[in-house]
Amino acid sequence: MCTLQRVINHLKKVNTSIRTYVICLIVSGGRKNCADMARLVGISTKPLYAYLSNATMHSNEIENILLDYAKETRIKSVKRTLVIDPTAIIKRYARLIENLCYDKDGCTKHVERVLVPVYASIVDENVKIPLCLDFWIQEKIIGKKRYKSKVEIAQALITHLKDKGLEFDFVSLDGAFPTPDMFSFFKKNGYKFIMRIPRSRCITRKNGSRMQLQHCSDLRLMRNAREKTVQAELYEDTYFFTAHKRRRKDGGWEVVFLVSNMDLTAKEQVAAFNLRWPMEKINRTTKQKFGTTQCQSLEASKQRAHIMACFLAHSIIEIAQKDKQKKSVDEVVNFIRASHSGDLIKLITNRRTYKSKHNVDPVAKRFQNDIQNLFNNAYESNVLYT
Repeated sequence: MCTLQRVINHLKKVNTSIRTYVICLIVSGGRKNCADMARLVGISTKPLYAYLSNATMHSNEIENILLDYAKETRIKSVKRTLVIDPTAIIKRYARLIENLCYDKDGCTKHVERVLVPVYASIVDENVKIPLCLDFWIQEKIIGKKRYKSKVEIAQALITHLKDKGLEFDFVSLDGAFPTPDMFSFFKKNGYKFIMRIPRSRCITRKNGSRMQLQHCSDLRLMRNAREKTVQAELYEDTYFFTAHKRRRKDGGWEVVFLVSNMDLTAKEQVAAFNLRWPMEKINRTTKQKFGTTQCQSLEASKQRAHIMACFLAHSIIEIAQKDKQKKSVDEVVNFIRASHSGDLIKLITNRRTYKSKHNVDPVAKRFQNDIQNLFNNAYESNVLYT
C-alpha cells in the first residue's frame, strides 16, 4: 500500500493531460490505443486524443520530468551508467506509419516491418530510468542527405543529455556501436565506456602481433575461468579487452568479448557491462505491459509521445518502490490492475462524494418516517373530528 500511495503522489504532480494517458496505460489490460483504453477505464476518448494532438510538447515535458527523477536519485558513491540501446517495435500489419522500416528483430530472429527507436536510460544498482529516444530510419527510405546511422544517433543522445546536466560515470553499449567514429567520439569528449565487440575484430598486442580476438591466446579461458582481460591496441589507441564466458538461453555456454577504456579487473569489467541488463527489462515491460507495439498513430511524433508516456509510467512505479516489496515493475502493475485500479482512476474522473451532516441508518430512518406520519395523520383526524 505504501508503494501505491507513492505512485498516486507522483501522478498528482504531473500535468492533467499527461496524467490521464499514463494512468490509462497502467490500469488498462487490453490494447493500448485510445478507444480501447478509454472504454476499459470508463472515460471519454477526448483527453487521450488531446494528449497525442500536442505530442511534441508533452514529450518534451515528460523528458524534463524523467531528467529530474534521474538527478534526484543520484548517489555519488554508487556507479551509474548511461545505456544506449536500439530496439525493434514490430508493426507487422502497418503500412502508413511514419519512420517505418525493415530491420532484424532480436526475438523473432527475422527481418520484420518495425520502428527502430534508440533508447537512452540511466541505470545503477538502485534504480533504472528511461530518459529519451530517437528513431533510426533506413537510408533508402529517408534519403542519403538526411540519413543518420545508429552511431550518430547515439552520439547525439549522449551529447543532448550531457548538455541537460545529466551525470553518469560511464556509457554502456551493445555490439552495434564499436566503430572508429564511436571510439573517436569517446576520446574527444573524455567519456569512459564499455561495450561488446565482435570476436572477429583484429587487435595488436605489445609485441606487434596482430590477430582476431577469438584467436588471442591470452584471452583463452581455461577450465573454470569465466573472464579474462588483456591490454591491446585498436585503431591506434590502447584499450582493455575482456573475454567473458556466460550461459546461453538454451543452457549452453558462449564467450563474448568486451572493450573498454577503464582500467578495471576482469570481474569489474563484466560487472560494469552487466549493469546495462536492466535496459532489456525496460524494453520488455514497455512492450508487454504498456503496449509500445500497439499504438496505432501514423505520425512519428505521436508514436514518440506514446513511448515517452510508457517511460514515465515505468519510472514512477520504479521510483515508488523504495521498500522493494515487489521484485519488478511488472508485479506492481499486476497488483494495481487486480486490486487498486479504482484508486488511480479517481485521479482522472474527479468524482465527488457528498456526505450528509448526520449519518442516519436508512432502515431506522424509514421506520422513523412511518411512525411520524402515523402521528401526523392521527392529529389531522382529531382536528377534523373536533
